[in-house]
Amino acid sequence: TDDLSIQGTLAETTLPDLVRAIIRGGESGIVTIEGIERHDNIYLEAGRIVFASSSDPDLGLAEILVRAGELSIRQYEDATERVAGSKTIGSVLLERGYLKPDELTRAVERQISWIVRRALAFRTGKYTIAFTDELPDEIVKLQISTERLMLDAVQAIEHWSLIARATVQRGLLLGQAPGADARIYHLDLSDEETLVFSLVAEPLSVAALCERSYLPNFITCRTAWALLAANLLVEGEEGNVDEQRSAAEIEMELEAEVERYNAAFQQLFALVFRKVGDHAFDFMDRVVRQLSPKCLPYLDGISLVNEGRVDYDQIYNNCVASGSSNRATLVREVLNELLTGWMVEIRAEFK
Repeated sequence: TDDLSIQGTLAETTLPDLVRAIIRGGESGIVTIEGIERHDNIYLEAGRIVFASSSDPDLGLAEILVRAGELSIRQYEDATERVAGSKTIGSVLLERGYLKPDELTRAVERQISWIVRRALAFRTGKYTIAFTDELPDEIVKLQISTERLMLDAVQAIEHWSLIARATVQRGLLLGQAPGADARIYHLDLSDEETLVFSLVAEPLSVAALCERSYLPNFITCRTAWALLAANLLVEGEEGNVDEQRSAAEIEMELEAEVERYNAAFQQLFALVFRKVGDHAFDFMDRVVRQLSPKCLPYLDGISLVNEGRVDYDQIYNNCVASGSSNRATLVREVLNELLTGWMVEIRAEFK
């Protein structure tokens, strides 16, 4: 079957948020990022990162080993000269006795970590998500801690523009994810990660979190984003939004976020319509049935026949009518469930 894919630009989102959504959905596929002078691939299987590759020559396996002081220049030149045909640099390093099998595995894990770190820090470029259960035969699927990998990748980001877009500008309300307490014992959290995680035992806005943290705001926001990307935090369901920001400003940002989701929904609708024609409207009914009983009422009065788009005014008014003060959180929760519903139904229909 043809791979199902979604394309977009990083002006619309951030890569950590994209990859997080795939991990949360337990999906398999390949995320391809095309930037200036390089492109990277991140391979996921059942919501776990299992491999990564890059066209950047400095992120090759031999180059990573030279950088770490584990391969001499003489060994590097000898090994790279022997790579030909189906021979990989890894097999050459084993044949020449420069690495033992367990050392090779650790080196590839380190290479994957470097590639993912660099990829998730992209600020511009295009991305493609190809959903498929059939990953290339030539990749070696490794047992990597996806949570630790996501934590380290986001913690390595130095661009405030990305961090602010993912946290402050979204007006997030953060809380601990269900079961996260048990999972963090296996992750060896840093002092900063432990602090931020403990501060959101009850949901807090990003602004309130920064006020309570003794860390610099930059570090606090980045750490919160890292914990969110690792699915140790979720968008909270209780608490108050930042009262210092005007309601109009928050509503404008929320409307822009709904529009970003709508762009993704339109792409998914177009994909399904190309395959099944008018049956795409029946398909959307099944997508809506994937919503939880909690979220379903917020779609009252909304028709998705317009290419799967969600009417912002109607969904916002539904949240207002519910009496909840956490309207932005409710809207995001409904949109996230809709996106997950699309993915579930697409996989069921076309796998």
